[in-house]
Order: sequence, then C-alpha cells, then structure tokens
Amino acid sequence: MASRRFRIILTALLCALMLGPALLAPAAGVAITATISKDSVSITMNLALIENLTTSLPALDTVLDESSPVLSPIQKGFQSMVPEAHIESFTLRARTAEINNSTGLWTFQENYTITVSGVNRNTGGRILADMAFLSSKINESMSVSGVELNNVGRSYLLQGFQRFPPDSKTHYFAQATEYTLPVIPEQFTSGFSLLDLSWISPVSNWAGGYQPFDSSTIWNMQPRKPPYSVAIGVGLTPENTFLKTYVAFLNPSIEIIAPPRSLADGTTIMFDIPTFAETVMPVIIAASLISAIATFLVDRKISRSVRSARGRKR
Repeated sequence: MASRRFRIILTALLCALMLGPALLAPAAGVAITATISKDSVSITMNLALIENLTTSLPALDTVLDESSPVLSPIQKGFQSMVPEAHIESFTLRARTAEINNSTGLWTFQENYTITVSGVNRNTGGRILADMAFLSSKINESMSVSGVELNNVGRSYLLQGFQRFPPDSKTHYFAQATEYTLPVIPEQFTSGFSLLDLSWISPVSNWAGGYQPFDSSTIWNMQPRKPPYSVAIGVGLTPENTFLKTYVAFLNPSIEIIAPPRSLADGTTIMFDIPTFAETVMPVIIAASLISAIATFLVDRKISRSVRSARGRKR
C-alpha cells in the first residue's frame, strides 16, 4: 500500500513537470556522462533536484570556473577514491527556478563540465582507466554568495518538514517507505548532498558494453531507487489518496563512453591503443606497395623499349 501511494504521488509530480519542460532542458536525458580518452576523462554532470517541500529556494544563477573555492571539495572527493585524480578544467552553472507556480515546484540545477587527468594508466599498448572516482561521497559544504550548493538537504529541505506537523491524516515517505512520523525522513533529508555519488556502482555491473561495428563502447546505469526521494501526503482520504502532496526528488542516471572494444573489470575500463609498430606498419606496407607498382611500371616500359629496338634492327 505504501509503495502504491508513493507511486501515485510521483505520477502527480511527473504530470506537473510536463507543464514546465523548458526550465528542465539542461538536465534532460542522461544526468552524468563520462567520456574516456587516452589521457583523461571528460565529465558532464547535470543534476536537477525537484521539490515543493519548501515555499521557495534561494535565488541563484551563477557560473563558476577553476578559480572558485567550490573546486576544492570535488577535487578532495575524487582523490579520496583515486589519489592520482586531478581536475584539469572545471565549469559549473548553478541556478534555482520555479517550475510551476500552481504546484509550487522548484528546481535546483547544477550543470558541471569537468576534465580529470591522472586516472588513466598506460601499460604499453593498453590503457587502464580507474573510474572509481565517480563514486565519490562528497558531503563537504560548498557555497557561493551565501547559497549552499551541496548540502541542500540540511540547508533547505529539512525546514520544509516543519510546515507539516504530524497528525492522523499526514503521512511521510522516504525511498517509498511510509511513516506516520517525520523522524526518519528528516534524518534521511539531513544527510542528503547533491554531490554524494556513492550510489554509482562498479561499471562491470552496468548494462551495455561493446557491440560489433559500433564506433564506441557504452555502459549505462539507472539506480533501482533514486538516491534521494521524500514525500509528504496531507489529508488522507477514505480512498487512500491524499488531498495534497509535497515532494523532493533527485533521480539521475549515468553513462560511460569509451573507445571501441573496451572492457570493464570492476571500476576499471580497459582498451588497447596502437603500438609504434602497429602505427608504422601500414605506412611501410603502403610504401612497399607503391614501390612495387612503380618498379612494375618501369620494368614494363623498359621491356617495351627493348622490343621496339629489336624490331627496328630486323
């Protein structure tokens, strides 16, 4: 029954989101994409928290780069998993916006573009990319202009529960489990950080892999449960529905794009690169072929000349 009620609440949420798709455009599709090259990993990360627990979120629309102090907690988080990881480039656009004024839905969006080096190791003809840094549990505070960017659960969402004190017709949900008191959903919310990526499992457990004739190898993952989802139902009816519902929800997915014929072992992606001999060999073969054709043409021309001279002597 609890999971059914929770699904009803989320269905209402999705219907409301359809009324404001333009604001969610930057976060559409896969939330996190990591593209592996020979020397680095490029990451685009578009996180969008949807909520109407609060009456509003703090005004925010900013663009940050490597000079911002918010880079440091992310760097530390990556290095906690892969000590050699180093952020080469970094940009972040963070903003808040109201999606639908009739439902009070807001979005807190953070759109990252990051290039990470130091996670790839060349073993001589083969690259090993350690993607463990993607599962970093980053829960350090990150703020800009007085607005918290990471620990949004404690900073903003938690106070939303105070709007809905317990009574017999108010129920609380956390990860689809139903409660008559807000204690556990509040604890869950207090520990929520947008950049807690510990929900990302080892790549070898994901769907996907290399398909013949594809120009790349792609793995993808959608968590079985959203990393963060809470809801409050107010006004329980005899039909086991609620007169009003309030939610806070983050439901990202992730994909990794690697060169063709790549393999996954745990958190490591492996792919071969051409050796010096493999690179030079086609050139040698082409040069030999051209030389053979030229020799053949020259020999043929000489043979014709000799036959022509013999014919004149007769």
